[in-house]
Amino acid sequence: MEKWLLTITILLMLCAPAAAEWNLDGFPLHTVKHDTVEGGMYIGGGHGRVFTTSYTQNFTVPNGTIKWARLYVSAKDTTWINTSINGHLLGNYTDPVNHPKVYTSYKEDRSMCWAYYDNVNDLIVNGHNTATAKLGTRVDLYTKSWGMVLLVVYEGGDDPILLEYWVNEGNPLLHSNHLPFSTYHNITKTPFVGITDLNNVTGADLWTVYIWGSEESEGQQHDTLWFNSELIAEDASDGAGTDDQGNNWRGGCFDLKQWDVSQNLVQDNIILFDRGEDSLLSPVETILVLNRGHEPTTSSQTVHMDAQILPAISLEVTPDKIDFGILAPGWQSYMQQLTINNTGSSGIIVTAGVTDTANNLYNDGLLIDSDKWNVYTESIMKGEAIDTNVVLDVPGEYIGFGILSGTFIIWAETI
Repeated sequence: MEKWLLTITILLMLCAPAAAEWNLDGFPLHTVKHDTVEGGMYIGGGHGRVFTTSYTQNFTVPNGTIKWARLYVSAKDTTWINTSINGHLLGNYTDPVNHPKVYTSYKEDRSMCWAYYDNVNDLIVNGHNTATAKLGTRVDLYTKSWGMVLLVVYEGGDDPILLEYWVNEGNPLLHSNHLPFSTYHNITKTPFVGITDLNNVTGADLWTVYIWGSEESEGQQHDTLWFNSELIAEDASDGAGTDDQGNNWRGGCFDLKQWDVSQNLVQDNIILFDRGEDSLLSPVETILVLNRGHEPTTSSQTVHMDAQILPAISLEVTPDKIDFGILAPGWQSYMQQLTINNTGSSGIIVTAGVTDTANNLYNDGLLIDSDKWNVYTESIMKGEAIDTNVVLDVPGEYIGFGILSGTFIIWAETI
């Protein structure tokens, strides 16, 4: 018996503190940019923890037309973050614990901040760039910065390559149950989804940025990094590296690394950070960059041929994305309607499936025509269409928050 499937992306924003409010466990990594470019991507940063009220980092950006860029600044125990690049002021984030462009974790009076500036596109130049963050002070505490990171996507340049890229940012704080924490927070995950074609991928690199992790030492079990359930690295946040100016950093509170994940790539990818025995672990940035090859240029003559063969099983489902909106534990979403149209040459029976990376949110709470999704079944004759109602009933005991994604799968079999 033939089977056919169609997937629908489902999204939900659960009520939780926004980035403008500090959160003890930090903020989940989430995708802020997914695009393609014929050019390149610059990812640079450094230079490690410094106790200072003025932190400067240099970057060398390759030739090309700047299409998208973000500058990130880490800081701790500060009353403001006032940043400039190439002499141009980007903005003074006063009260960074409660600023909308600062992800803040830990305690309010000892906050760990990951701030971003998204107004740098027109201020970056090809070649040498200098960014400086002026930091305030707190009484009886030492103001410090772990480092800066600059992301630049550019078109053209000296050696352009067709790239597809994802940028995920946040500031999750993984920890044991030592004070001020009463529970464990051991792992965090983030997805890179929607790779439509794996055939022409000639390389895949994963970049990670940490602003907290234990330095490498013998005899201690460290954090681990996983890509699609495959171990990529042990002690991934060992705090050892070199920036593009040749400056070494060493210490447990900043790291920027690149990992080859070409052999582990699938259409929908999951990155998992596990703190292991590290006391604290804060991955704040993870970027996936795919190199896509081009067909070689040849000289030829072709004769175009067409033939339309109707499939035995074919269906169209509209819409192809469901956004359940903003909900909280114990809430139920508004009803969403899907239309399933049998466009094949045979009658079909359809059933449902769910791929859930959100701690069983959709597995436990998704209802189809008022029943749980796993009992859903309908027969659709050739050329006919049916309407189906979908609701998300968030369990009252659900503890996740943030933008939580899943996949609703519609299976079809011939009658």
